Amino acid sequence: MDPVLSVSYETIALFFEAAEGNYRNAMYILCSCPRERNGRCGDFLFIPGHDCIPILLPCSDAEAFLNTQIDSTDCAGILSSRTFFRLYHKWLELIIDSDQICPLKQILPLLNQERIAKNW
Repeated sequence: MDPVLSVSYETIALFFEAAEGNYRNAMYILCSCPRERNGRCGDFLFIPGHDCIPILLPCSDAEAFLNTQIDSTDCAGILSSRTFFRLYHKWLELIIDSDQICPLKQILPLLNQERIAKNW
């Protein structure tokens, strides 16, 4: 049975294409977003796509898809969500609708839209 994922298989394919087939080539984002009630919206794997647009994969999805636990120390590096927000500040200003919801959670649905994932 296929796991229920919050990202499309196309996004997963784009992620692994950019990561050369290995999630360990991606950065691990520790999300401690102050915008979330419980203080955490989950951790993410991140790699820039060929167009430098970030490709995000929730660790929970990666673990379900790969049937393995993701260890942050196996990844190319570890970023705080705050650092990611600083790196992509101008881009986030263009696409984020709300300052009440974690930007990482707002990016995921956009990445799942075929035209954005391919042509942004």
